[in-house]
Amino acid sequence: MFKLSYKDNKMIAPIDFIKEKYIEPNKITQDKLCEILQIGKKTISELYQKKRGFTIHTAKKFAKFFDLKPEFILLKQMEYDLSLDKENYDFIKPYNKFLEEEKKTSISKWILSIINNSISDQRLHYTLDDLYNIFSKPTTDKKYQYAITTIFNEVNYDDVIKYCEIFNIDKTNLKTVYEYYKDQYNAKEISEYEWLFKQF
Repeated sequence: MFKLSYKDNKMIAPIDFIKEKYIEPNKITQDKLCEILQIGKKTISELYQKKRGFTIHTAKKFAKFFDLKPEFILLKQMEYDLSLDKENYDFIKPYNKFLEEEKKTSISKWILSIINNSISDQRLHYTLDDLYNIFSKPTTDKKYQYAITTIFNEVNYDDVIKYCEIFNIDKTNLKTVYEYYKDQYNAKEISEYEWLFKQF
């Protein structure tokens, strides 16, 4: 199969390849192409000027006449068009990253909804950053005391573990928060956490 070459680091359009390989050596005029392929003069002219690309129909006609595969022409047209596209698509996040952020948002909002449920004044509601701070850099700041108490009293153990795994929270951080909770409130041990922390 023929390969399209590059000129001055730019991909050659498929029409230029066909012209160079077949049309010009055989001195085939645009009028003759129009007649043989039954394609309008405007279409041929715009193809030559690269104001338009090959469609399925024009690719099939050129392929039939020049003994090429239409898939080859259409693939090279697509590659050529892509090479011309200079738009920046960095604003689109890869699906895996998008999914990961969705998971982070979902579990965070779920835990926050439990913590903030009993706080009537929305100005005092804990935020996503507050929740992350509690686990990522364990602190004894009184600001977080209610949240920490609620986490161990009302939030499901599996949800806490899921949050820590998704956010890559070190288990030693979680242990620090848990020990603070027990010491601060003289709270009873929670079997799931006790078992977890015995593992390391």
